[in-house]
Amino acid sequence: MSTDKKPYATGSALNRGRFFILLAGVLWSLAGVFIKSLELPPLAIVFYRSLFASLFFLFFVRTKMWTASVPLLISVASYTAAISFFVWANKLTTAANAIVLQYTAPIFVFLFVRLLFREVISKINLTTLFLGMAGVGVIFAGSAGQPDSAGVMMAILSGFLFSVYMTNLGFLKSVHPGYLTFVNNLVCWLTLYPLVQSQLTLSLREGAALAVMGVVQLGIPYFLFSKGLETVSLQEASLIVLIEPVLNPIWVALVVGEVPSVATLIGGGVILLSLACRYAGLLAKAR
Repeated sequence: MSTDKKPYATGSALNRGRFFILLAGVLWSLAGVFIKSLELPPLAIVFYRSLFASLFFLFFVRTKMWTASVPLLISVASYTAAISFFVWANKLTTAANAIVLQYTAPIFVFLFVRLLFREVISKINLTTLFLGMAGVGVIFAGSAGQPDSAGVMMAILSGFLFSVYMTNLGFLKSVHPGYLTFVNNLVCWLTLYPLVQSQLTLSLREGAALAVMGVVQLGIPYFLFSKGLETVSLQEASLIVLIEPVLNPIWVALVVGEVPSVATLIGGGVILLSLACRYAGLLAKAR
């Protein structure tokens, strides 16, 4: 396997890619609100979310896009496992803990891109990573000893699998993002169907919420993330989406009333500060 060795884009194309990835992070951050609001088994939520996402992206798939490869197989497997463990973690622990612990993913991404793609980890990215992970550490320490250890472990496992998914995208640059989003979600719900076929009864309200969740909160942001990686490096992309663990508990607190702990608020602030410093430095350099 090999990756696209062309240098990353600059100027407007790069900024557009950054915007796509930032918007993906913002849309992903809505997950906690939906999951906490639905009285459904975790895997049933995953099933319906992927079903609606695949139906939406089916309209954008063309025959010439169809392809198959080992990286595509890794993509669908890591995608299905990552989102399943994440939704499950949200049911077993707080939304804040689930999303922040999932964002141990950048640690693994930085290791993977160094080992697989021989990418040098820049000092500014490394500094941002350390600050961001310090924020994650504060939140993790704040939840130590709580009765939601299973949810915590699932969130960390989801983070590892999410990093596998993100890194593997480096081998899928020639695959259309719409096709990739369609296939990932198609395989996900087909895989889960035997496990959830007895749990699929829905009310009209639940069906509407899952349809919005599948298209707006899952399908479109994964498409935007894949699209953004056409011009943005994996290192930078994994840092931009750290906005998700900051926003997710805020939405849940506002809508569901699940208030984050002091540790989560402090850790989230550190993560946000790390991103602000990184991009303030880039803007200053661009002047």
